[in-house]
Amino acid sequence: MRPTYDVRAWREHGWWLARVVAATDGAPDSPVNSVAHARSLIGIEQAARDLVATILDVEEETFDIELEYVLPDEIETLVFEAIGARTWLDAAQQLWEQHSVAAIESLLGQGFSPRETAKLLGLPDEGLDQLLDGTGQRAA
Repeated sequence: MRPTYDVRAWREHGWWLARVVAATDGAPDSPVNSVAHARSLIGIEQAARDLVATILDVEEETFDIELEYVLPDEIETLVFEAIGARTWLDAAQQLWEQHSVAAIESLLGQGFSPRETAKLLGLPDEGLDQLLDGTGQRAA
């Protein structure tokens, strides 16, 4: 099992900072409390990986990091709400696709034409093909 380092990242004065806050049992704790920095959020994970690898003098593939972003409370709440809404949206999309495919197959099986089936489900004609071929593209 590879060691894992817990890292917290936050924004301060236009920079992203990341502190190694913990290590799994048995992992060298020498990187704990070390701080990395990057100009952007995109670069902070790599900066933290580079930091741990440099301190341990090992390849990055020999350990994992768990990165936690620390945001101001009001922003964190908005981000969590957006993630939650996206989760609901994805679940609703999957449910819609499953029910639509079942309805399409039943209607076509009962002799309805593809055009009639699309009309009954409120889909454009090409929406049937997209659902049936599994592309999952929203057709309505």
